[in-house]
This record gives sequence, structure tokens and C-alpha cells, in this order.
Amino acid sequence: MWSSDERALAVDLIDMSNIAHMPTARRRLSPEDRRAELLALGAEVFGKRPYDEVRIDEIAERAGVSRALMYHYFPDKRAFFAAVVKDEADRLYEATNKEPVTGLTMFEEARMGVLAYMAYHEQNPEAAWAAYVGLGRSDPVLLGVEDDAKIRQMELIMTRIAEVVTKVPGAKLEPDVERDLRIIVNGWIAFTFELCRQRIMDPTASAERLADACAHTLLDAITRVPEIPPELAHAMANSRHQPQ
Repeated sequence: MWSSDERALAVDLIDMSNIAHMPTARRRLSPEDRRAELLALGAEVFGKRPYDEVRIDEIAERAGVSRALMYHYFPDKRAFFAAVVKDEADRLYEATNKEPVTGLTMFEEARMGVLAYMAYHEQNPEAAWAAYVGLGRSDPVLLGVEDDAKIRQMELIMTRIAEVVTKVPGAKLEPDVERDLRIIVNGWIAFTFELCRQRIMDPTASAERLADACAHTLLDAITRVPEIPPELAHAMANSRHQPQ
């Protein structure tokens, strides 16, 4: 039996022979590279045009591949779009969650993260609308992609909180405090995602002011958790930034 990668490569080779008459033969790529190429093209197309106007056949034609190869990787347009959204979500996460910049407060980190998401939506308006306003509000696959993104962001914030607390030798989060913080951070992320979604629908809203509000909301929520360590309370109190 062939592996999925071997089947993909075989289809790719057959596909190349079928288009030998074309003026410029496309490059022979590994299955991983071919899939990445298709996703990059999908991000470009979905980022410029509404979801309903994009055809899978058009994507295949622009990539110089057959429909058979396209459907080998993605069974239908919905699956292709979901893969594009997932790939873009991964790229956005990597771009906005690098090593903490020395000297930044938690307020500044939260604010920068929110601004990065809004900037991405501005740069990819059609894809953002389809993913977070249109199809993405009801499609279970796309909702799953969003849930995964929320979980990753929650773990990132909880790691940052733990780093603040453990700067003091012997300090730690008590289990019930950590539980409450996780619930609050998860709720804050849902709030922030919805705020970003609202701005997709009304881009005239100030990104700076909304990012300030989001960051202040996070700090306010954390400081209201009973029995948080003094180190964390101090960090929250000294993270404030005047709204723009």
C-alpha cells in the first residue's frame, strides 16, 4: 500500500505529464511543498475576493495543477478554505508570539497582540470577513480552527503569568487561583476575538483605542481574582498605559 505522500507524488507526476503541452512546465515539488504552495495561493485569492466568488478550478489553473491533484489535497472548497485559514492562523500566531521583548509590561504585550490581529484583518479583509463573520460563524471546521487559536493564546498568557510569579523564589500559583485565572483568561480571549470580529464589520473603529480597552480589561480581570500572589498584583498595577 502506498502512503499518502507517495500517492500525492504519483498524482503530481501524472499531472505533470498531462500538462506537458503547456508553454512552461510547473516545478516538481514534494507533497509538503506542493500543499504549502496551494495554501499560499489560496491565502492570496481569498484575501482579495469574497469566498463565494472563488472557484477550486481557478486555484488549480493558477497553480498549474490538475483538478485531480487539487482534490487529492483538499476534497472540496470548504476544506481548502479551512486549511488556508488554519495555515494563516499558524502564521499569525508565529508572527505575533515571539520571545517577549525585554522591558515590555504585560499591558504592552497584550495591547501589541491585539493590534497585530487587527492589522492582519486589515491586510486580508475578504479572508477575515469569510473566516470570522460569514462562513466562519457557522462552519464547525472553521470554529474548530478558532477554538485552537484561543487555546494557544490562553496557554501563552498563562505561561507569562507564571513567569511573573516565579520571579520570586518559592512563589507559585495555588491550584484554585490558577483555575480561576484560566477561566478568566479564556473569557477575555473570547471577548477580544469578538471585539476584533466587530471591527472587521466596522473598520472605522480605532484599533488603538480598542487595543487599549482590551489590555486594560485583562489586567482588571486578573487583579480581581482573590488571593493572587503579591508579585502578580504588583505587576498588574505597574503595567498601566494611558489610553490613546
